[in-house]
Amino acid sequence: MYWKDGGRFNLNIQQVGLTNWAAGGESSVAIGAAVEGFVNYEKDDVVWENKGRIAYGVIRNGGGGNRFEKTNDVVDFSSKYSQKFSEKVLLTSAVNFRTQMDNGVKIENIAGTSDTRRILISDFMSPGYLQASLGLTYRETKKGYSVTLAPFTGRFTFVLNDSLSNVGSFGVEAGETIRSEAGISLTGGVQRDVMENVKLQMNFNLFSNYDKFPNTVVNVEAGLNLKVNDYIQSNISSQIIYDDDVIITRSDGSRGRDLQIKNVINVGFTLGF
Repeated sequence: MYWKDGGRFNLNIQQVGLTNWAAGGESSVAIGAAVEGFVNYEKDDVVWENKGRIAYGVIRNGGGGNRFEKTNDVVDFSSKYSQKFSEKVLLTSAVNFRTQMDNGVKIENIAGTSDTRRILISDFMSPGYLQASLGLTYRETKKGYSVTLAPFTGRFTFVLNDSLSNVGSFGVEAGETIRSEAGISLTGGVQRDVMENVKLQMNFNLFSNYDKFPNTVVNVEAGLNLKVNDYIQSNISSQIIYDDDVIITRSDGSRGRDLQIKNVINVGFTLGF
C-alpha cells in the first residue's frame, strides 16, 4: 500500500450546575470539538506527507445571560514532499499554514471602576502564518521521529483585520497586511507509544530571520493520548510559543514580549476514521 490515511473527531462537553451550593462556586458549560487527519504517500524514492487539524472550544461561566468565551481555536495544515537520498536522509520541501476561525478578545478592567471592556486582539487571518521551506530531513521511521533543517525558509505573517494591522500587530508594519521574512528553520516531530494505550506526540517549529539571527520564533506542542476504548479517550496537551515580534498584554496590564502557554485536558467521545 503506497497510500496511508486516517483521522479522528473528538467532542467534549462539560456542564456544572450549582443551586444554593453552600461551598460556593459558579455554574459553567464548556464545549470543545476537534477534527484531525493525515494522508501520506510513499513509493520508491518519493515521500509525500499531509496533515491537518481544526479545533474550537468555548466556555460560559455563570447564568445563561453571560457570554460564551473562546478557549481553543486552531486551524493548521501542512504538506511535506521529499525525495530520498536514503531511507533516513531526504531532500524536503514543506509548506505550513496556521490561523484561527474566530475573534480573539481580552477582557480588561476599566481603571477606577468595577466595569470591564472587551478588546479585540486577534481574528481570522489576523494573524495567519504561511511558512515554506527547502532543506534536509533525517528520520527514524521505526523510532517514530523526524527532523528537518531548512536553510531556505520563507515565513509570511498576515494581519487582514484593519484595526489590528493599523497598529502594527504581530510584527507587521503599521497599516500593512503582510510581513515577509527569509531565514532558517528547524522542524520535526515525535510519535510513539510510551506504554499500552498511551501515545506521545510532539511537534516543534523553530524559525530565525536572517536579519535578526539568532533571535528565534519558537512553537512547541506536546501531548499524550490516553485510550480507554475505541470511543472514549483523554488528551493532555501543552503548547509553548515565543515570538519576539508579538507584544503581549499580561494579566497585570503590562505589555511586552513573553511566553505564550496553553494547557488543555480533554476527556470525551472520539471517532476514528
